[in-house]
Amino acid sequence: MLDQAKSSATPRRTLAGDVPQPPKADQSPLPEAPPRTTEADEPLYSIRVAENPGTTCAACGKQETGTGPVGFLDDEASCDLCLLERSADLGLILALISVVRAYPGAGGTPEASQDALAELGAFSRSYHHVASKSWPARMFRIPGLTGKDDTTH
Repeated sequence: MLDQAKSSATPRRTLAGDVPQPPKADQSPLPEAPPRTTEADEPLYSIRVAENPGTTCAACGKQETGTGPVGFLDDEASCDLCLLERSADLGLILALISVVRAYPGAGGTPEASQDALAELGAFSRSYHHVASKSWPARMFRIPGLTGKDDTTH
């Protein structure tokens, strides 16, 4: 947190009226940032909410993109399959969204719910297998639903 007593928009002056200069070591230039890749070097894949759903995929030019969260190649929408093929981690996240949304809409019969739950479990095992190669699992606490202490961040 910013300490208002030690921070000021105006420079502090000494008794002689001079503005103190930082020591020489503090005036050295900062190390150069690593060079950034350009769009030509490496495409940037992301997930965003589609502003224009149903546009043609920027990657394959064949499929139409979905609605809601969709994959993007740089600044253009891409279809789910292209995102999955080119950025497996992000593609699996979109697949997870689809599977989770399908579960409550599976139907009201106990058999349909059981089948949907089995499919959700199978997908979560597959997702965990792939994602565990990229990052460790972590608990995502949903306020009001997960754990006893949902107030900590």
